[in-house]
Amino acid sequence: MKGIVRGVLGLALAVNMAACTNDDTVGIGGDFNNVDIDKNALFVRIGDSSAVLVRLVNDLRASTPAAFTVANVGAGVRVTYDETYRPDYTQGDTLIAPLVKPQQRYWVVGTAIGLNEVTFTSGGASTTIRAYVTPRNLGAALSKTTGVVAGEVITITAPAGLKFSPTSAVTFTTGTAVITTRAADGSSISFIVGPGVTGPATVTLVQQTFSGAPAVSLQSTQVLNVAPVTVAPTTLSTATPNSGASFTVALGGGLRFSNTGKVLIGGVEAGISALSADSSTATVVAPLNASGAVTYTDLVLNFLPSVKLALPSDSKTVTPSASFGGTTQAGTDAFATAPTIALPTVVGQSVVVTDNGNVWGTPAGCVGGTGADNCKVYKIVVPAGQTFTLTGIFDTNADIGYYRFNSTFGGQATIADALGQSATRTESGTLGANLTAGTYYIMVAYYGPASYGAGAVARPTIIQTRITRTL
Repeated sequence: MKGIVRGVLGLALAVNMAACTNDDTVGIGGDFNNVDIDKNALFVRIGDSSAVLVRLVNDLRASTPAAFTVANVGAGVRVTYDETYRPDYTQGDTLIAPLVKPQQRYWVVGTAIGLNEVTFTSGGASTTIRAYVTPRNLGAALSKTTGVVAGEVITITAPAGLKFSPTSAVTFTTGTAVITTRAADGSSISFIVGPGVTGPATVTLVQQTFSGAPAVSLQSTQVLNVAPVTVAPTTLSTATPNSGASFTVALGGGLRFSNTGKVLIGGVEAGISALSADSSTATVVAPLNASGAVTYTDLVLNFLPSVKLALPSDSKTVTPSASFGGTTQAGTDAFATAPTIALPTVVGQSVVVTDNGNVWGTPAGCVGGTGADNCKVYKIVVPAGQTFTLTGIFDTNADIGYYRFNSTFGGQATIADALGQSATRTESGTLGANLTAGTYYIMVAYYGPASYGAGAVARPTIIQTRITRTL
């Protein structure tokens, strides 16, 4: 490229301009034989410009009016002289704008991605700076933008001069994309599009192929607009299960239950006791006292298990019948005869025990320990290192509490007893953290006339207990 000279206008008027530096260090600092630039390197995006200030200085960095030649300009930049630049300059008490300035300003304009050099020369001295030209965006880098549906694989290709790093991430304004493959040479990334993805693709840690350039985050100029998943297609084995009986809930549309997925009926959790091999079908028991719309939490798409969804069913409802159809596991009035509840073996799954028996008594620890009127007892065997939550639901507003006892019928501990007589008809708690493996007993306690007198609510005739494994 041809060299350009700026700042020489009126040189004939400035033969003795060095004497106008108004700097007492000129003689001390020696000759003006260094080209000083205000930056060692600059970074500029394509189409943008960055200013550089250039001076001719001596060893003490005092400057003198000088003209500069610009040469060796790289192919990816364009350099222009700023004729409007007027640095403050004083001679004595007078502010003047000299024709040949002690400092010149140039604009470096980025035209193509790459590393470039620019050399400034004056009076036999020269200095070269590096100009890194970086991209503004990724351009039209997406392999497809129209008619994209959740689950499709889209590829984003790096423009010339760029490559993706092994840890580059792809995000959108909304929704989630999951990377499936990365080209070994960094030229492309393929990802699965999740539901509800909108906006341009933003890729982090995009590397520029020339040495020394920093990694940047860049966006595509294209956008995606993928429809969200708004309902869960649902098939029920029955919409009117007998009270306490299990039934199945099957998902369609590629949806699956995650390990924390839940089925709710009328907003109340129905414990999942089993899942199909592909996690698309759950066996549940409708919660006592609940009916209404089927909804879900923590569902996932089979191609996007990292994104959990809360969705309604496609207008499915469940209304349990008045007939009792579940397996009865009636608690007893003594520890020695307590039936065993088999705890769930899979994290996130539940066992639901519906008790419509009428056996209540005053086993040891009932009246004197819990302070209840009467109680019933169940037995559990807890493995090492497992934890469980418990939810009890009843068919009256009675005050019901749940307590844990050890294998010798002692060590009373409260599981759930917080609400008193309540229209919620439920109590929830944990069996206890870090329990030693072994046999324990669950006591269900009824607080009636002894606690509430004539205002006591009648003892429940049906108690449903759901135990869920959490660890």
